[in-house]
Amino acid sequence: MPARLQIKSEDCSPLGQFILKYLEEQSISMNRLADLSGVPQPRLRGACFKGTCPTPETLRKLARVMGKHHLELYTLAYEGRIEQIPEDADDNSLDMLMRELFETAREMGLAAPKVRPSKAKIRKALLELGFSVDIDESA
Repeated sequence: MPARLQIKSEDCSPLGQFILKYLEEQSISMNRLADLSGVPQPRLRGACFKGTCPTPETLRKLARVMGKHHLELYTLAYEGRIEQIPEDADDNSLDMLMRELFETAREMGLAAPKVRPSKAKIRKALLELGFSVDIDESA
């Protein structure tokens, strides 16, 4: 049984809460996750708190060990920093969309692209998914 964490969930960012949940599910300590990922324990601990900015390298190292794509962790790490979605947006938040995309890709056995797709390819895919040009924005 790992030692009790001194980090409280309410002090954590969405990434920190995800890390705490992972530690609990895997029954490992933060020190063990730090060892496995190659991220120094103080940096890992710091990445859990609200208002911190974990480096992309830290997120990549954690993602590798946790079996996630680093962009999933990036989304969690910077969730609070993304411009707030209007209240009338319902479930169309960027966070939910990213998670759904990665979940669907995982279910289909697809790996994330090694190279970022061009804006033209992203635009084409979004239009095929049913996105449309916002009349108010185009004026």
